[in-house]
Amino acid sequence: MNGETRGGIADASDDELFAFIEELMRMLLPTIRSDYAAAETYRFSGGPPLSCPITALVGEDDPKATVDETRSWQDHTTGQFHLEVFSGGHFYLTDHQDAVLDLITKQLG
Repeated sequence: MNGETRGGIADASDDELFAFIEELMRMLLPTIRSDYAAAETYRFSGGPPLSCPITALVGEDDPKATVDETRSWQDHTTGQFHLEVFSGGHFYLTDHQDAVLDLITKQLG
């Protein structure tokens, strides 16, 4: 690189940046809508518990998934169950990214 600026999005006007974000949203909306449709319409139909281990992660102040609700995943396996509670709410990952990645690495290793 020769040190020259490239005139990318960072250098765009507010209107150009808004147009870029608007186009990005148009591309992402179908995927986001499908994700919400799947989450909002899924109903567990029962069945035998799994035999694999389950590790559940939750933020202690998450209004969308409480610690007790998350703990109930232990009912879905005859294998080992591990609950990891992090400080924070629904987006606890922001403050605990390294710890979460370490936990996942250990569980998969």
